[in-house]
Amino acid sequence: MAPTTDALAALRDIHLPEAVSLWPLAPGWWAMLLLFLVLAASLYLVSGWRRRSIKRAALREIEAVQHDFGSTGDLSELAVSLSCVLRRVSLARFARAEVAGLYGDDWLGFLAESGKGTGFPADVGVSIALAVYAGPNSILEPDGDAWIVAARDWIRRIS
Repeated sequence: MAPTTDALAALRDIHLPEAVSLWPLAPGWWAMLLLFLVLAASLYLVSGWRRRSIKRAALREIEAVQHDFGSTGDLSELAVSLSCVLRRVSLARFARAEVAGLYGDDWLGFLAESGKGTGFPADVGVSIALAVYAGPNSILEPDGDAWIVAARDWIRRIS
């Protein structure tokens, strides 16, 4: 082979690669996106399951309280039990700083405002609050069934 006299003329110019594009994504980014979506969906499902489990447990407690009330008929004990269940559900469902220190009219106002739609009936809340501190036979109006219905409806509405 005969050497060419002008070897530099035979060289080609430098060819740069194309600029890196953001689209289409590399397979690793697709995997991370899929992982993020799965994680977000699982967090959503777990939080919904937790809310429903609090609701189920509270409704089971209301059923037990109703059964105890059916056997004893003690309105004072019913008022204490319902008040405890409503407090525990409120502490589990809302911020502790928002609920823990409430009592009296503030507590009844919270119950009335926290339920979606119609709030906790004011007359039921007042009668439960009065019955908590009353003796076993000092309550004139036996409206325990209305208390149970109101508590059950409130738990269903907030969860």
